Amino acid sequence: MIGSLKRSSGAGKNNSETGINRIVEGTIVEGTINSDSNLRIDGEFKGNLITKGRLVVGLKGKVSGTVNCLCCDVEGTLEGDVTVLELLSMKSSSTVQGDLYYGQLSVEAGAKALGTFRMGVSEGKQAEKLVNKQVNKQAQKTASKADALASLKASTMPSESSSLLIDEVTVGAE
Repeated sequence: MIGSLKRSSGAGKNNSETGINRIVEGTIVEGTINSDSNLRIDGEFKGNLITKGRLVVGLKGKVSGTVNCLCCDVEGTLEGDVTVLELLSMKSSSTVQGDLYYGQLSVEAGAKALGTFRMGVSEGKQAEKLVNKQVNKQAQKTASKADALASLKASTMPSESSSLLIDEVTVGAE
């Protein structure tokens, strides 16, 4: 019944409860997907896909674009810039092409692999992590001895002995 709080017995268990999102065969999706759970694609997806779980590309599924996931099982087609943090598993029916980064690789006989396959994280992602680390380091930087002396001098009355220190200290130097 429309608007009723009662649910049919078949609606008790939906995909959100089991942690699986699904794009079914015959469906085409373009854009960006961000997911905290697993994702299965039996249709077609073009764009950016980020999931903290497992990505499964079904037998008739096709994914093209930028993909970042924890694990990936491919039976269909996967194309683009792909980063799989743990296991990339290519079944015998799969076609995978592009720039791929993975933690571990499993390839069944008959799988088609075209492109560049590298173990580990891409250099671009490593450079991005390094930049973020440097920014955080600068933000958390403690005052150097010179900074402490400069702060101390600014808070006291000048005298003959402190005038000698002013010539020796450069503010901000480490």
